[in-house]
Amino acid sequence: MLTRQLPRLVQQTVRRYGHDSHFKPATMDELPVPRGSWQAHYDANQRRFNTALIVGIAFTVGTFIVAKTSGLVYLNYSPPKSID
Repeated sequence: MLTRQLPRLVQQTVRRYGHDSHFKPATMDELPVPRGSWQAHYDANQRRFNTALIVGIAFTVGTFIVAKTSGLVYLNYSPPKSID
């Protein structure tokens, strides 16, 4: 009895991924169809991206100016004033 069960215990198990009969391979017909002018869409995106860039730069410069004028930031571009 042990000699019959030993090969089953020693053998390597293999994953068997079953074939799903409901699987349908994708086709080119399922891809979205482009509509409208790509140039108009590109220009609209660039306006939006450039606006975000300008707002970000303005916010950064404004924050830097407020921090510099309030004395929170010292840039060390000249020797510090003497403590004496």
